[in-house]
Amino acid sequence: MSVIKYPLLILVCTLILMFLGERMGLRVDLSTDQRYSLSETTQNQLKHLEAPLRIDLFLDGDLPGLYRDYRRELDLFLKQLEFYSDELIIQYNNPFEVGNDEEVIKEMLQYGMSPEIVIENKEGQRKEQLVFPWMIINYGNSSQLISLLNKQLGDTDQDKISRSLQEIEYLISDGIYKVTLKEKSKIAVLTSHQTSESLKLADLLQSLQPYYSISTVDLQNRALPYKNHLDNLTRYKALLISNPNTPFSQDEKYILDQYSLQGGRILWLLNGVGINRDSLFNTSGKSYGLPLELNLDDYFFYQGVRINKSLIRDLYCAPIVLASGSENNTQYLPYPWPYYPLQKPEPSLIGDKIGPVWMQFSSALDTLTSDLDKTILLQSSEYTATTGIPAVISLEQASEKIKPNTYNEPSKIVGLLVEGESNSLFKNRIKPFQNEAHLDQGALKMIVFGDGNMGENQVDKGAPLQLGYDKWTNNFYDNKKLLVNAVHYLTGNLDGLSTRQKEWKLAYIDTQKIKAKSLSIKLLMLLLPLLFTLGLGWFYQRGRSKQ
Repeated sequence: MSVIKYPLLILVCTLILMFLGERMGLRVDLSTDQRYSLSETTQNQLKHLEAPLRIDLFLDGDLPGLYRDYRRELDLFLKQLEFYSDELIIQYNNPFEVGNDEEVIKEMLQYGMSPEIVIENKEGQRKEQLVFPWMIINYGNSSQLISLLNKQLGDTDQDKISRSLQEIEYLISDGIYKVTLKEKSKIAVLTSHQTSESLKLADLLQSLQPYYSISTVDLQNRALPYKNHLDNLTRYKALLISNPNTPFSQDEKYILDQYSLQGGRILWLLNGVGINRDSLFNTSGKSYGLPLELNLDDYFFYQGVRINKSLIRDLYCAPIVLASGSENNTQYLPYPWPYYPLQKPEPSLIGDKIGPVWMQFSSALDTLTSDLDKTILLQSSEYTATTGIPAVISLEQASEKIKPNTYNEPSKIVGLLVEGESNSLFKNRIKPFQNEAHLDQGALKMIVFGDGNMGENQVDKGAPLQLGYDKWTNNFYDNKKLLVNAVHYLTGNLDGLSTRQKEWKLAYIDTQKIKAKSLSIKLLMLLLPLLFTLGLGWFYQRGRSKQ
């Protein structure tokens, strides 16, 4: 009996501990990467729900291999969410249960959910499946559609799934934040100085709308005194200035100077060189690069930044599509275009886990000596060259052979975070207009990117496309994620950004090794249970013989 008594005692103790753990709410995450532990931000969101929150998950049904793994990990994570709130309802939906594939795809696309095509090769046979990696978070009268896939240029299927799993808490936490947000912070977009057209900023602003109340500001509206412009601007937490093309006056610079020192944050998207794109992409295929004078050199000098009047060329670049031939023989061919650098954001709260960012005719930023802290957000690769101005930019250059040995300059900074105590540009100087609340010093925080077009989406048939999507190559880039993160950082919305830092260490089965050792594995799986059963019988028989 002693042989049976101890295992039975262990089993009873284990069951008692499991019961007490469940009743007392004891949970221990023994994973090395703490993947089953929720951040404090997510826990607080769930604990403060005032009404039922329903999550409709559409990744269901007969799933291909990697997506089965994804779904299994997703189920475990959703169980963690349920532990922290009784208001949570998880609903699983298999889209293909309600109709044929064509009907399902059409209906899902109407709701903004596009299918993912998954191709698997099993034993020499090619199998193609459709899955819908989407979820909808519903809370009261608010709903938020969430894509469960975080795709980047050049991803393998495993890369895509791994990154998506690492961001799953961020995606769900961000969705809950959007649907439960009661009061939005105010941000503004500058519309004067020939900044980006509203249609070209449509996708970026639409992505920011769930978080912020967005207004427009026109500093050149002469119907208002400059003092009123400053007072109005201070109502906003942040100001977006995208691709200005006309100079700023002293009065306007003073408004921006005082706005910054009074706690306003500015996101600058600036070109150092002016390129006439209409001229470049018309029949002549040629444009002239000339310095873009915005009268901001002294303003940025006080922040320890200088925008170079030159163009960056990078061997790591996006393609440009050009037409070859004529009429029925016309072909559209992609050529590497060094004036379209692809730049990977530096690891930081703003740029972490973000893929390549598509820049166009960007200019380098120099850092000058100052007491302000400067953090590099974006820079070119180690294979960089610059084109001085004035310069002739011709599309014919795209078809010319690239000479890698000429790209021998060090990396160039094109994105910079500047923060700290700063002096006013107008300290000990005559003020452009009377301002009783003038500050000579204040806490500054701003972000500067040396590309005025990086926040602009393409337009197709009068409708804005997704920011970062190139309709000519069908490639997606991560411009939108970087800029949305930049706005979050400037406005102090840091909880979501810190949640995104989570790292999961995922292990995948090596299919090639399994294929090579399939016979050994099959024999082991066949013999191991048999040997175990024989051993258990021998052990039991021996125990009986001692009695």
